[in-house]
Amino acid sequence: MLLLELPNEILARIVTFHDTASPFDVGLLEKPKSALGPRETSDGIRLMSVPAGSNRQNALKNLSLTCRLIRAVALPVLFKHAVLHPLLLSDFLAFLKEHSLAHYVLSVVVHVSGHYNHIHPAWWARLLNEVPATRFSVIAPPEVFAELASIHSWSNDAWAFDMPVQVLRFDQSLEAARTKIDYDDLPNFLVGRPWECMVYNEGSSLSAYTTYEFFLRRTPSLLTALHFNSSAAGDALFANLLHFDFIAIFPFYNHVDEVLKCIRKMKRLRRLFVKLCPEPGSTAFDDEMEVAGGALDVHDPWNECETSWMLIAHTVLFLTVEGELQVLHMDDVKVEGLRRNLETALNDRLHERWRYLEQGSGIWHRSLGAGQWEVRE
Repeated sequence: MLLLELPNEILARIVTFHDTASPFDVGLLEKPKSALGPRETSDGIRLMSVPAGSNRQNALKNLSLTCRLIRAVALPVLFKHAVLHPLLLSDFLAFLKEHSLAHYVLSVVVHVSGHYNHIHPAWWARLLNEVPATRFSVIAPPEVFAELASIHSWSNDAWAFDMPVQVLRFDQSLEAARTKIDYDDLPNFLVGRPWECMVYNEGSSLSAYTTYEFFLRRTPSLLTALHFNSSAAGDALFANLLHFDFIAIFPFYNHVDEVLKCIRKMKRLRRLFVKLCPEPGSTAFDDEMEVAGGALDVHDPWNECETSWMLIAHTVLFLTVEGELQVLHMDDVKVEGLRRNLETALNDRLHERWRYLEQGSGIWHRSLGAGQWEVRE
């Protein structure tokens, strides 16, 4: 029997073997790169597929080009995770409508390279209204996030950090994804949906360590801006979050303290994920040391990291009393040289109300009472 003679159900099953998780999410723990966004080409349709990455993704794209029948079967899988530029939104939505794909899109990554608040209705509101994806990610420079949130950017020291882009990711329920935003009464971007999960990857602060009195530099960060602007929308966002992930590479401890002040407002938070060091095997530290030409004391980033752990422990204890936090995940235990010090530091401060059930896991669970521990994530 020829391939095209197979029933559509079997063809669909074959296509699913090339299905993958979003390649964007796979690299989320790395230093953000502009390359994660769409390529600047004249072909708008290309800009709407998932970012190239694995052989399986490329195989799925190639499979969709074989014939019309296979393409029709493959498109819903191929566009589960879409990437686009705000200026191509109309083309993107027209393409989804033409092929009846909108309800297949599970996640959208938007690469915002500049300021687009002049677009009406707002590109993000239009996207959320017409594509009921449950995951919404934005790759943009720090000042663009501040503009989206309608707050002052607090980025006078941005030059010292060299953070061209950062990543903000939100998750919402399927029910929330189906609600409509009123264009005539546009809410703040941060509360455009009742977001339940938030991930913020700030990137690396290593270049700032090469500047004079680096500890006085203020990190270009949406969370810093929300903290100092006392944003009502930011507070409403924080109050609704159930999961929060903070990812950075060697942030200053005083900046981590600003981030933690935002986290203390997340009273409904059940899971907190923190990553302050590069991935094991990453060359980020060596790369930036080479660029700095040796003008960086290698002890400074590690000292800032260790001080940050103490601050994190205090915030976890605060949310133990004032909030609903159940799980703390410290991802830096993956770094072999840090594991013992990190586990010891957190255990010493959390042992009365939290339990570290598995060495090397980086996961602490809150006590539910005598001899009982919360183990859900």
